[in-house]
Amino acid sequence: MTNDERNRTAPEEAFALLGHEIRLAILRAFFDNYVPLDPDSLHEVRKERTLSYAELMAATDMEDSGKFNYHLEKLRGVYVEEVESGYVPTASAIALYEAVMANRPMKSVPVEFEIEESCPNCTSGLRGKYEQEFLTVECPACDLFWGATYRFPKNGLAVREGEGIYKALYDRMMHHVGLARTGQCPSCAGITSITVPRERLDRDSTPTAEMTCETCSWFVTVDIISALQFEPQVTKALIELDVPLSESSSMRATEQVLPDVTGWVSSDDPFYATISISYDDAVAEITVTDELKICSAAVE
Repeated sequence: MTNDERNRTAPEEAFALLGHEIRLAILRAFFDNYVPLDPDSLHEVRKERTLSYAELMAATDMEDSGKFNYHLEKLRGVYVEEVESGYVPTASAIALYEAVMANRPMKSVPVEFEIEESCPNCTSGLRGKYEQEFLTVECPACDLFWGATYRFPKNGLAVREGEGIYKALYDRMMHHVGLARTGQCPSCAGITSITVPRERLDRDSTPTAEMTCETCSWFVTVDIISALQFEPQVTKALIELDVPLSESSSMRATEQVLPDVTGWVSSDDPFYATISISYDDAVAEITVTDELKICSAAVE
């Protein structure tokens, strides 16, 4: 079997494992009284989450032990691990449970709402939109606000409102972008690749980077300055430009300069791009590779 064939069949096999109500009932039994535990306390984790064979079988209302054994065996190794006193859920089963809880159907999740935060460019009120489990923050009054659109679990909206939603979205996105820059997908831990679109290095557009997972569907497009804002050299340059960073965990720090950020290709072989940030009467120039490694940063 080729690697391409393995990549095609792996998702099908993963879905097939969960394609029976008995298997779902077995997994559900582990989480009916689920309480998060410290993963470093392995003995305590196993003790609290262990269910006996009889308990699992009772949870499925099964009387045919042969049929029950068949479905339990299908889950072993992937979602269920056998231990001395019974069975425990694996990390994959816990991740599945957490994903279901984060994105479970909710009637109260708003579709459009006020962010209770003003646009840094025109001071109009920002708005949020939630569509197909993607959260967007935008300014309805101007085109200068870069904003954000990113995958955001329903639960995050259910427990927050206003500016708290705005901050949570951006912090989540920047955390994931930072992890993806290291080469690790924040969703599946696969390998990520980075592309810097040459067409946006035209000395006029806001330069961006595209980060893509080679395994799953995770993908994000982010402006380069936001992606690099917490790197010491870039943070130092923003401070020297007098860009206020007191709100650095929200978009406002970089949103104030994005309308005046441009870029160009400063070398083709090897590839280098120079990103220019203008703020008041000062200019910072940051040179990066095609993998967003910083080569230099200077303020004029």
